[in-house]
Amino acid sequence: MDERIILTKQQLLEIEGRIRISRHVERYALLRQYAAGHVLDIACGCGYGSYLLATNPDVEHVTGVDADAASIDHARHHFQNEKASFVRADIGEFTSDRKIDLVVSVETIEHLKDLAIFKGLLLRNAVDRFIVTYPSKKTTHYNKFHFHDLNIDDVKASFSGYQLERNFNWEHEFDVCFFRRA
Repeated sequence: MDERIILTKQQLLEIEGRIRISRHVERYALLRQYAAGHVLDIACGCGYGSYLLATNPDVEHVTGVDADAASIDHARHHFQNEKASFVRADIGEFTSDRKIDLVVSVETIEHLKDLAIFKGLLLRNAVDRFIVTYPSKKTTHYNKFHFHDLNIDDVKASFSGYQLERNFNWEHEFDVCFFRRA
């Protein structure tokens, strides 16, 4: 049995959980290089991604926004600093008090019943540039929080008035799309 890996179910689930967390952190680490100015991190969750984005020297400030009060409390306690702050607000209602240079949305749009809510955020805040990521595989059959299985054509159609500048797929896991106001 020396050549076998022996795991309990609990060990397996813990390893899988660490991989999932690592992949989410990796998404923000990847996008950090494209961030500059005042960045809005929509659906920031507990704030680690906003914090990572703020470590780019080209970033003046990151505002992390999430509707969940407990997540925002956690973000404020663990990740808030002079370059990262957190606001509890709904995507459909948030309006920034400063000009936004870039919106970053990591695996958010598939959670929205109506993708027009995200476009409304962009228009309401006069956003010229944004980056969205979304799963590049079918997920609605096992994730009850996902309302859409998206592809690039769906995403482009959802953001008329914006031009897709660049997109790529990362590790057959998720798509990354860079948009600019047309």
